[in-house]
Amino acid sequence: MVTKEDSLISAIARYRLANLLIWIGVLTWLPFILLRFAGEKPNIFWFLPFHLLGVVGGSRLKAAARRDLGNATPKKTRLRTLGHILIFIGILVWMIYFFLKLVAHMPVEVGQFLPYHLTAMLSGIAVLLVNFWHERQNS
Repeated sequence: MVTKEDSLISAIARYRLANLLIWIGVLTWLPFILLRFAGEKPNIFWFLPFHLLGVVGGSRLKAAARRDLGNATPKKTRLRTLGHILIFIGILVWMIYFFLKLVAHMPVEVGQFLPYHLTAMLSGIAVLLVNFWHERQNS
């Protein structure tokens, strides 16, 4: 019989696993970057699936665990919306890369698009953190 305490422990374990998956997804690029610095040209497609599985899978698992823990969903604010828009733009940068690389067969490099991706993603995360701190101060 599953008790409330067991489901709470399970939700906490899934939350921690989600954080681990997100970090594994982000750190997937460390070997890629090291190979690039060493002068190699590793194929992005060897690293991208692990990055996406970790980051997207981890964030979905984290959201589900947060729901199971009974955490209230954050209220919608302009800062929260702006943060999500910036993250979405950071993801959309890769649509341009893949279109140019796979459809137009142009000689584009990952390094041409990575700064835009990271700028948008990190800016979006920063805005979400500011929103979190602002909401925490006001509650």
